[in-house]
Amino acid sequence: MAQTQDIRTILARHGTLARTIDRLSDDACLFDNGLDSFGAVQVMMDLEEHFGIEFPEHLLNRDAFSSVRNIRDFVSGQTMRKAA
Repeated sequence: MAQTQDIRTILARHGTLARTIDRLSDDACLFDNGLDSFGAVQVMMDLEEHFGIEFPEHLLNRDAFSSVRNIRDFVSGQTMRKAA
């Protein structure tokens, strides 16, 4: 659950969403709520630094960043691999 809150904090830090992140469900489309491609790149770089992971090129697309849940699922998988 801490990962989800960290992701929400990172999204809020970039301030591109039309609604506050606390009002969005984990499945809400971030792009429908104001995230743009520039914001997604900023979020990605912040996530990589915060969690010590890298997003592979094939995941640099709109689907990977479409919701808090999608981001969390990727981050969780990467941090588990890193720990193994």
